[in-house]
Formats: sequence, structure tokens, C-alpha cells
Amino acid sequence: MIASYLPDQQEQAQLMALVQALGEQDGTLELRIRGQAGGLAVSPTLARLLQEAAQELARGHAVTLIPTEQHLSTHEAARLLDVSRPFLIARLLDTGKLPHHRVGSHRRIALSDLLAYQAEQERRQALADELTAEAQQMGLY
Repeated sequence: MIASYLPDQQEQAQLMALVQALGEQDGTLELRIRGQAGGLAVSPTLARLLQEAAQELARGHAVTLIPTEQHLSTHEAARLLDVSRPFLIARLLDTGKLPHHRVGSHRRIALSDLLAYQAEQERRQALADELTAEAQQMGLY
């Protein structure tokens, strides 16, 4: 299941109020549902997810919910990495930099593998930026 959500202007205002209220919580959150007595305790993990999703939606950003066990097509994986599909196939899949498997003639990439690859790339980029900044400070670059 992959589901994407994009709020309209009215929802954004409501979400801003929700983000503010969630930010004022002490870590415990209770959900009340109309027509039912009492409230339901919300786990800390779900509370964090709700707060982060509400923040992005309040900013007008789309939010997509994808289970980490999800397997993606090459098109979906390329979109998430913001690269072309031919680049993904030739430079990442065919070289073994990103694990994948085949379903018939189609390649599938586990979202968890894609996210791990993306995190490693971000870590490497941050390290390269840090080294470049140090080189500039030392007058080497």
C-alpha cells in the first residue's frame, strides 16, 4: 500500500493548530473518537509520526506513507531517489550498489534497501561538504 496526501488551504490552517498542540505535549497523547466513551492512548512512535506528518502537511508538502517492506518498481525507486530510471538501472542496480530482485522480467527494489542507500549517500555528501569547508578555511580550495 502506497498512499499520498496533500492538504488544501483550509486543512493547512487546521494542521498548524495541531502541530502547535502536539508540540506542547509532554510525550503522552490520547485520541478521542466521537461517539465513543473515553480516549485511546497513542504510542510514542505513532505520536511522533503524527507530529512529523502534520508538520509537513501544514507546510503544504505532500506526505506519502509507504511500508518499509514495500517493494518498488524501478520507476518508483528512481522517483524517490530523484534520478532517471536508466541511471538507476545502469549505475545502481546493474553494478550491485543497490540490491534488487526480479519478478518475471521486472526488477523490484525493497524500500528498506533504497532508504539505506539514500541515507548512506546523504552521509557521504555531508562528509564531502565538511571536507570542502575545511579545505576552504585552510585556503586549499
